[in-house]
Amino acid sequence: MKDIAIYEKQSFGQKLGFGRKTALLIIDFQVGFTSADVLGGFNINQAIDNTAKLLNAARKAGLPIGHVRFATANNGRDVGTFGDKVPALKTITEESPEAQFVESVMPLPTEYVSVKRHSSAFFGTNFAAWLAYEGVDTLLITGCTTSGCVRASTVDASAHGLRPLVVTDCVGDRAEEPHHASLFDMGQKYADLITLDEVLKEIA
Repeated sequence: MKDIAIYEKQSFGQKLGFGRKTALLIIDFQVGFTSADVLGGFNINQAIDNTAKLLNAARKAGLPIGHVRFATANNGRDVGTFGDKVPALKTITEESPEAQFVESVMPLPTEYVSVKRHSSAFFGTNFAAWLAYEGVDTLLITGCTTSGCVRASTVDASAHGLRPLVVTDCVGDRAEEPHHASLFDMGQKYADLITLDEVLKEIA
């Protein structure tokens, strides 16, 4: 990026690192996001495959694990203008096949699960309260889309005083440019960017 010097000059992009206790968040890896004909595209399916590896390792390490998915009710009226901007969202009802978790990252009965009506995993859910109960200060963030729900959840994680760590090969978007631009922006302002291999070494 040609403008990186201004970020360096203003001391953006400082490292947060891992804190005392880490949890894993998986956002919107639902059937509808696996298909470019619905809400998917670009690298989302690869991100799901990578997250399945991370999920297995996180379970072995005993990390708290949270799964959050998008769904609507009331003919989409409960998501307001979000549904007006993206009409396909109005078809993702809680019972629809597209709203269900992808099999490879299916939650266990002992793991946190929540349904959200908007982008952030924190908005309108008790996710923050669950993290506080678990004593978590560091959040590994995976899911889709990088420029949408991942970014919104990362910003809110920062606002809640957490250490957001975005796992770069475990997040996906429907198009390449917003994926990379959002990773850059999150890494400069709100989160650390970390690879799957780095996370696996850290939690082993």
